Amino acid sequence: MSGKAKIAHAAILMANLIYGANFSIVKIAMPGFIKPAGFILLRVAFAAVLFWILEKVSRTGRKIDREDYFKLFLLGLFGVAINQLLFFEGLARTSNINAALIMTSNPVLVLLMAGLLIGERITPVRIGGILLGIAGASFLILMSGTRRGNASVQGDAIFL
Repeated sequence: MSGKAKIAHAAILMANLIYGANFSIVKIAMPGFIKPAGFILLRVAFAAVLFWILEKVSRTGRKIDREDYFKLFLLGLFGVAINQLLFFEGLARTSNINAALIMTSNPVLVLLMAGLLIGERITPVRIGGILLGIAGASFLILMSGTRRGNASVQGDAIFL
Protein backbone atom coordinates (compact mmCIF):
# COMPACT_ATOMS: atom_id res chain seq x y z
CA MET A 1 0.00 0.00 0.00
CA SER A 2 1.35 3.43 -0.94
CA GLY A 3 2.07 6.20 1.55
CA LYS A 4 -0.89 8.25 0.31
CA ALA A 5 -3.22 5.28 0.70
CA LYS A 6 -2.02 4.72 4.27
CA ILE A 7 -2.62 8.37 5.11
CA ALA A 8 -6.08 8.21 3.52
CA HIS A 9 -6.99 5.08 5.47
CA ALA A 10 -5.71 6.62 8.71
CA ALA A 11 -7.80 9.75 8.05
CA ILE A 12 -10.90 7.67 7.36
CA LEU A 13 -10.32 5.65 10.53
CA MET A 14 -9.89 8.81 12.60
CA ALA A 15 -13.02 10.40 11.12
CA ASN A 16 -15.05 7.28 11.90
CA LEU A 17 -13.72 7.09 15.46
CA ILE A 18 -14.69 10.72 16.05
CA TYR A 19 -18.07 10.14 14.42
CA GLY A 20 -18.71 7.04 16.54
CA ALA A 21 -17.73 8.79 19.77
CA ASN A 22 -19.94 11.74 18.85
CA PHE A 23 -23.14 10.07 20.13
CA SER A 24 -21.81 9.37 23.61
CA ILE A 25 -19.95 12.67 24.01
CA VAL A 26 -22.97 14.71 22.95
CA LYS A 27 -25.28 12.77 25.28
CA ILE A 28 -22.97 13.58 28.20
CA ALA A 29 -22.82 17.28 27.33
CA MET A 30 -26.53 17.77 26.55
CA PRO A 31 -28.66 19.20 27.94
CA GLY A 32 -26.82 19.82 31.21
CA PHE A 33 -23.88 21.80 29.84
CA ILE A 34 -25.09 23.05 26.48
CA LYS A 35 -28.31 22.99 24.48
CA PRO A 36 -28.49 21.54 20.94
CA ALA A 37 -28.71 24.96 19.27
CA GLY A 38 -25.61 26.08 21.19
CA PHE A 39 -23.71 23.03 19.97
CA ILE A 40 -24.62 23.83 16.37
CA LEU A 41 -23.70 27.49 16.76
CA LEU A 42 -20.26 26.50 18.06
CA ARG A 43 -19.71 23.91 15.32
CA VAL A 44 -20.78 26.21 12.49
CA ALA A 45 -18.82 29.17 13.85
CA PHE A 46 -15.69 27.08 14.37
CA ALA A 47 -15.97 25.58 10.88
CA ALA A 48 -16.52 29.01 9.31
CA VAL A 49 -13.42 30.43 11.01
CA LEU A 50 -11.39 27.34 10.07
CA PHE A 51 -12.47 27.50 6.42
CA TRP A 52 -11.79 31.25 6.31
CA ILE A 53 -8.26 30.67 7.64
CA LEU A 54 -7.67 27.82 5.17
CA GLU A 55 -8.91 29.99 2.32
CA LYS A 56 -6.53 32.80 3.29
CA VAL A 57 -3.59 30.41 3.66
CA SER A 58 -4.20 28.35 0.51
CA ARG A 59 -4.65 31.24 -1.93
CA THR A 60 -5.69 29.13 -4.91
CA GLY A 61 -6.67 32.22 -6.84
CA ARG A 62 -10.07 30.80 -7.77
CA LYS A 63 -13.08 33.02 -7.25
CA ILE A 64 -16.63 31.95 -6.46
CA ASP A 65 -19.11 33.11 -9.09
CA ARG A 66 -21.61 35.62 -7.76
CA GLU A 67 -24.62 33.44 -8.69
CA ASP A 68 -23.20 30.54 -6.65
CA TYR A 69 -23.31 32.38 -3.32
CA PHE A 70 -27.04 31.74 -2.86
CA LYS A 71 -26.57 28.05 -3.72
CA LEU A 72 -23.75 27.82 -1.19
CA PHE A 73 -25.95 29.53 1.40
CA LEU A 74 -28.74 26.97 0.82
CA LEU A 75 -26.29 24.08 0.96
CA GLY A 76 -24.88 25.39 4.24
CA LEU A 77 -28.34 25.96 5.67
CA PHE A 78 -29.80 22.57 4.79
CA GLY A 79 -26.65 20.45 4.61
CA VAL A 80 -25.12 21.70 7.83
CA ALA A 81 -27.24 23.91 10.06
CA ILE A 82 -30.69 22.29 9.81
CA ASN A 83 -29.27 18.78 9.40
CA GLN A 84 -27.06 19.11 12.48
CA LEU A 85 -29.76 20.87 14.51
CA LEU A 86 -32.16 17.97 13.87
CA PHE A 87 -29.36 15.52 14.71
CA PHE A 88 -28.64 17.16 18.07
CA GLU A 89 -32.28 17.91 18.95
CA GLY A 90 -33.19 14.28 18.22
CA LEU A 91 -30.21 13.00 20.17
CA ALA A 92 -31.17 15.19 23.13
CA ARG A 93 -34.59 13.50 23.18
CA THR A 94 -33.59 9.89 22.57
CA SER A 95 -30.91 7.49 23.72
CA ASN A 96 -27.53 7.33 22.04
CA ILE A 97 -28.24 3.64 21.36
CA ASN A 98 -31.46 4.40 19.47
CA ALA A 99 -29.68 7.20 17.61
CA ALA A 100 -26.86 4.89 16.54
CA LEU A 101 -29.32 2.29 15.27
CA ILE A 102 -31.37 4.91 13.43
CA MET A 103 -28.20 6.21 11.75
CA THR A 104 -27.76 2.83 10.10
CA SER A 105 -30.86 3.70 8.05
CA ASN A 106 -28.98 6.50 6.25
CA PRO A 107 -27.30 4.23 3.66
CA VAL A 108 -30.67 2.57 3.03
CA LEU A 109 -32.34 5.94 2.40
CA VAL A 110 -29.46 7.12 0.19
CA LEU A 111 -29.58 3.91 -1.84
CA LEU A 112 -33.37 4.16 -2.26
CA MET A 113 -33.23 7.85 -3.22
CA ALA A 114 -30.36 7.21 -5.66
CA GLY A 115 -32.39 4.40 -7.21
CA LEU A 116 -35.55 6.49 -7.49
CA LEU A 117 -34.06 9.86 -8.46
CA ILE A 118 -31.04 9.08 -10.63
CA GLY A 119 -31.59 5.46 -11.62
CA GLU A 120 -28.70 4.04 -9.56
CA ARG A 121 -28.72 0.23 -9.63
CA ILE A 122 -29.67 -1.44 -6.35
CA THR A 123 -27.48 -4.52 -6.46
CA PRO A 124 -27.39 -7.51 -4.11
CA VAL A 125 -23.87 -6.49 -3.05
CA ARG A 126 -25.10 -3.05 -1.96
CA ILE A 127 -28.04 -4.53 -0.11
CA GLY A 128 -25.71 -7.05 1.52
CA GLY A 129 -23.35 -4.26 2.62
CA ILE A 130 -26.19 -2.33 4.20
CA LEU A 131 -27.51 -5.43 5.97
CA LEU A 132 -24.02 -6.23 7.22
CA GLY A 133 -23.68 -2.70 8.62
CA ILE A 134 -27.06 -2.88 10.35
CA ALA A 135 -26.23 -6.32 11.75
CA GLY A 136 -22.87 -5.09 13.05
CA ALA A 137 -24.38 -2.02 14.72
CA SER A 138 -27.17 -4.11 16.25
CA PHE A 139 -24.71 -6.74 17.48
CA LEU A 140 -22.45 -4.18 19.15
CA ILE A 141 -25.36 -2.42 20.82
CA LEU A 142 -27.10 -5.60 21.97
CA MET A 143 -23.87 -7.11 23.30
CA SER A 144 -23.00 -3.97 25.27
CA GLY A 145 -25.76 -4.69 27.78
CA THR A 146 -26.73 -1.02 27.81
CA ARG A 147 -30.30 -0.14 28.68
CA ARG A 148 -32.66 1.83 26.47
CA GLY A 149 -31.99 5.07 28.37
CA ASN A 150 -34.19 8.13 27.95
CA ALA A 151 -35.41 7.29 24.46
CA SER A 152 -38.63 8.76 23.13
CA VAL A 153 -40.59 8.33 19.94
CA GLN A 154 -40.40 12.11 19.38
CA GLY A 155 -36.61 12.04 19.68
CA ASP A 156 -36.36 9.03 17.38
CA ALA A 157 -38.55 10.76 14.75
CA ILE A 158 -36.56 14.02 14.89
CA PHE A 159 -33.32 12.08 14.66
CA LEU A 160 -34.53 10.09 11.66
